[in-house]
Amino acid sequence: MLSTAFSLKSSFKVSPQAIAVQKRPTGTPVSCKARHCASLSSRSLSGRQVHVPTTARCHRLRRVAHTAGGGIVMAASDTIDLLGSVMAAEKSGLSPSGDLAAACKNVAVLFDFDGTLGDTETPAMEVAYWELAPYFAGTTPADHTQTNCNEFIRDNAGKAFEHMVEVVEEARAKAGLPSISELKASKSEDPAVLAVVDVARAKFGLPTFKALRSGEAKEQADFLTMQKDETVEALATLAKACTGVHATLETLIALGVRSAIATTSGKPRVPVSVVAAELTKYFPAEKIHSGESDFTPPRFKPDPAVYLLAAKTEKVDPADAIAVEDSASGVGSASNAAIGLIVGYVGGSHIGAEVTDSHARMLMAGTRADNGVGCQIVISDMLELPKIVAFFAMERAQGRSAPFTFPEDLLVSISGKYWV
Repeated sequence: MLSTAFSLKSSFKVSPQAIAVQKRPTGTPVSCKARHCASLSSRSLSGRQVHVPTTARCHRLRRVAHTAGGGIVMAASDTIDLLGSVMAAEKSGLSPSGDLAAACKNVAVLFDFDGTLGDTETPAMEVAYWELAPYFAGTTPADHTQTNCNEFIRDNAGKAFEHMVEVVEEARAKAGLPSISELKASKSEDPAVLAVVDVARAKFGLPTFKALRSGEAKEQADFLTMQKDETVEALATLAKACTGVHATLETLIALGVRSAIATTSGKPRVPVSVVAAELTKYFPAEKIHSGESDFTPPRFKPDPAVYLLAAKTEKVDPADAIAVEDSASGVGSASNAAIGLIVGYVGGSHIGAEVTDSHARMLMAGTRADNGVGCQIVISDMLELPKIVAFFAMERAQGRSAPFTFPEDLLVSISGKYWV
């Protein structure tokens, strides 16, 4: 990272001046890989660096403002607050708090929901797996293990259920098997597989096939309708916010940054999950935008429509918005909408520790974006988002756009793994 400074031009109250990053005090171990961070572990990831700050010193950000033609001079060492690290600049008596506040009013954060705001991807995808399990081509009860379920979740996270159904139908047709609707209508699914599926359905509080087929519970004739209804039913009790989300949203409010949800998932699934996760305060109905429910026909990610709608509703240009995403299709949607900065998030429970690195690399690759542009930064701790938002707001206030050069000490202050 060669450049670590960002400017504040004459449009701001303190004019003209620049805020630059000051290197850590003499004596702090420094290396090319680890940059200026004490006890920082780092390893290569396809030319990018993965950083894991391990000491409290990594939660301090030094800033120094210098003159450019007669401005004021200030120097301050600001303690990074995990609940509002980006407010550090305002804790100094000579800080450009007015500049930051003004800049933040002009940007918005547009969140994906499942696996990003709501830790819902795992329960929703588990429900999807067990609904499809009786119809996977050529499987036996022994194939339906938690390991295979977890692999299914990793491979399909962020995708619409309709897409999963298409894949299963193609496999059945290739194997010369009847379609899902034909098998369901004839009630000729493998009873041994259904017995395994019933154990999982009971775990989610869903009626078992035994109950459905005996008439004790009503069975939906339409497979997609059944899936959507059952997912909503399960998430009404299982949905919760991802770690750090509430504190992050409070910090964004304190900064004056607007936020909204831009999801592929439909309604009422997402509104029900918002209530269960206690996020209604931040996302009333008018701030929840769905690619499935807000368009006819549905516009699923990577189609950019839902991000464009969210930006329009929040009255910001897409270039002044940040997208927070956990899936390739979501990153593609944000990139196709020309969102100003795409931040990847790999802290959801559906992304296991063993695949975090590869998942982050996938988010940065932009494989579902028309222009091949993916995330510029990926974080594993949602609490780190506000400082990135503040940096973006100041950059946009100066008319700068991606790709951005993140200040060295901003990166050093990030807790947990990150990828740039």
